Amino acid sequence: MKEDIRALFAKRLKFLRRKVGYSVTELAKKSGISRQHIRDLELPFPQKRVTITTLQKLANGLKTTPSKLLDFEKNY
Repeated sequence: MKEDIRALFAKRLKFLRRKVGYSVTELAKKSGISRQHIRDLELPFPQKRVTITTLQKLANGLKTTPSKLLDFEKNY
């Protein structure tokens, strides 16, 4: 069974956040997205959907590109 795209995104977001050494609070400050929203996006079975605007803000906060956030083939 294929993993849900939201679950893949949750793993990738958490992996990249930890890779740069940010806490959820730090990423919230750097991206302009609330801490709770980021926590919700990182849940194993996230209920939140990611908009293109949110994707761009997260990428900017992580100093990466939206495409790297969506590269589910990379390690997480």
